[in-house]
Amino acid sequence: MLAAAADPSTRYVLGADAPLVRNLAALWSVDPALATALEKIEPVGVQVEPSRAGPPTMHASHAGVLVRLHSRYDPIAEARQLIDTVDTTDKLLLFVQGFGLGYHVEELLRRSGGESVAYVFEPRLDLLRAAVEARDFSELLLTNRLRLIAHIDKASLFTRLMAHVALTTPGAVVLKHTPSVQLSPEEHAGFEQTVADFLAYARTCVNTVVLNGKRTAENVTRNLPWYVGAPSLARLEGAFAGKPAIIVSAGPSLRKNKHLLKDAAGKAVIIAVQTTLQPLLELGIEPHFVTSLDYHDICTRFFEKLPRTIGTELIAEPKATDAVFNLMPGPISLNGNDFADALLREMSLPKARLPSGATVAHLAFYAAEFLQCDPIIFVGQDLGFSDGLCYTPGTSYEDVWRPELGRFCTVEMKQWEQIVRDRPILRRVPDHAGRPTYTEERLFTYLQHFERDFARCKSTVIDATEGGVLKRGAQVMPLAEAIARHCQAALETHVPAHGGVLLDRFAEAEACLRHRMDEVRQIQSISDDTNMLLKEIIDHLDDQPRVNRAIARIDQLRVQLQPLDQTFQLVTQFTQQSELNRFLADRKLAAADLSALERQRRQVQRDLDNVAAIASAAGGFLLVLDDALVRLRQFAAASTRRAA
Repeated sequence: MLAAAADPSTRYVLGADAPLVRNLAALWSVDPALATALEKIEPVGVQVEPSRAGPPTMHASHAGVLVRLHSRYDPIAEARQLIDTVDTTDKLLLFVQGFGLGYHVEELLRRSGGESVAYVFEPRLDLLRAAVEARDFSELLLTNRLRLIAHIDKASLFTRLMAHVALTTPGAVVLKHTPSVQLSPEEHAGFEQTVADFLAYARTCVNTVVLNGKRTAENVTRNLPWYVGAPSLARLEGAFAGKPAIIVSAGPSLRKNKHLLKDAAGKAVIIAVQTTLQPLLELGIEPHFVTSLDYHDICTRFFEKLPRTIGTELIAEPKATDAVFNLMPGPISLNGNDFADALLREMSLPKARLPSGATVAHLAFYAAEFLQCDPIIFVGQDLGFSDGLCYTPGTSYEDVWRPELGRFCTVEMKQWEQIVRDRPILRRVPDHAGRPTYTEERLFTYLQHFERDFARCKSTVIDATEGGVLKRGAQVMPLAEAIARHCQAALETHVPAHGGVLLDRFAEAEACLRHRMDEVRQIQSISDDTNMLLKEIIDHLDDQPRVNRAIARIDQLRVQLQPLDQTFQLVTQFTQQSELNRFLADRKLAAADLSALERQRRQVQRDLDNVAAIASAAGGFLLVLDDALVRLRQFAAASTRRAA
């Protein structure tokens, strides 16, 4: 603790083992900004004193009321009782509201295992200062398992939490230290909502990876002809530096202002999401670019009626359905992709890559950034249900509904049915004008993604949707005003020449695929051999010498697998659910209190399930690779015939 000194020039003298020095030294290495803030503040009005059991307790005042943050009798026992109410089994991500003197945080981390990470929100810096003076948390801070948060910045917090998305899979602990919350109720309510938003976002991210991992790998492999033959997006980098871009999405508010887009034609880079390409063409506006990344063939309806002379360039993710590429008559460019590059790694294709977006609108935004456009103006990007609609009228969705439409079933009714169907996942949020509106969990996740992107974007972002949800980081402005301010001068540059699809490297691509097929066969064989040995182990766990011999042979197989690691990672893309299952099994094993024999049994069963899934995935991957070889040959032959 601090002791008063006789010399007024040194008001306080710290003991050699003072917690404050140790804690601040640790904080300086992990969070210098917080360390600086705590050095500057004094805990006025916060009282720390010994409890009857000995460990310190603390109280502070709020609105003239004294609030005790811990028991006066035994704060450690009180903390244990609080954590008894929490299920810490296999939980890795912990959110705590209120730090106090940290007893409950220490107990939570102790019970959660060595891989868990706790984010503790404490907006009262005076309380934190008192805590770091009273107790030593330096070792815990240096492990980086304890992350202290003193203020809410949603964008920066999301950025910090993105590294932990996978940790949310087994669930997360959200714990309130009630006395701390009573001292700062509004701040804690904001933190609680931010955590809920992140967990919803993480859940969607994980589900997307698990559900679409196999389909992503299949589509990327099918699309290798375009990936190999189309030019790199690198030719577009900075092509429209400082020029305005307008991203046209298909939200219901687009009907209010889409007619104004004619005033911006030729004065701004127009980037359409696939849904709005046809409506823009019908308005007489040919976008410079259109984006696509969806897996399903239903997206072909957006490309079915395009004029053969269209100059709009398609910027697509390689995971998009190949049916779109077959229909698009204009130039096609594919974003760089890790899976495709790993398949063709001997070729070292110089593919530029944009960030991977959740939607076509995200991809359009990244394209505008890559072009170095400024400002970037959004229209039709509602991310919510403006005026009881989910899509702008006039899109291809109405073609799907048309057989059901009639006197007693209007387009508006079909749109409302679409919204009501999502009632369990609807949430109320502020709209662009601060009024309440509705969105749903998936769209809300996309909003979080956008707000994170806007926070780091170097260009000015303008939301000219004139409807939809509030998007933090974007300036709200009517489209007419945005055009008047930023889209008056004619574009003096043009889209760099595309050059068409080239066939000169198709033979190299075929050779790469044959090499991958040989490697996948080896992985399948090693997996089958490993599976047999694991079955032998689980059947003879009581014979440890035999088990040890089998383990030694498995180790030899593992050595054979090491040179195949890059291709092994490709195979696991076809079995994301089993990878997730293994992750969850590991967490449960780490948390379980088991005998050595039972732990070994569960570990072997976990490995059996995983290796069987790998062998099955390898077989499926071989079929996809064989199909890709056929597609490369057919594409080359068809291109040669067209050229002749």
